[in-house]
Amino acid sequence: MVRATELVDVILGPVAITWPNAMMGEVTPRMAEAISSTPALKILIPLHQENMVLVGSSREPLPHLIEIMINEHSKEVFRNV
Repeated sequence: MVRATELVDVILGPVAITWPNAMMGEVTPRMAEAISSTPALKILIPLHQENMVLVGSSREPLPHLIEIMINEHSKEVFRNV
């Protein structure tokens, strides 16, 4: 995954993929650094599973967040593909 971040145009996922040791330790510090530092566009969902509060984000259920991500953000990115 760390090497692949330099090859992709877009990264989709929860905001926690940019936090070291997030998602019950599944995101290593190196992975979070690679995702955060890649020039690829990052479209992130504000999931509230960590002991974090994202001020200004909604507490929509995951299916609603994915629908918003696809309908309002991803279509613009993939329009030219």
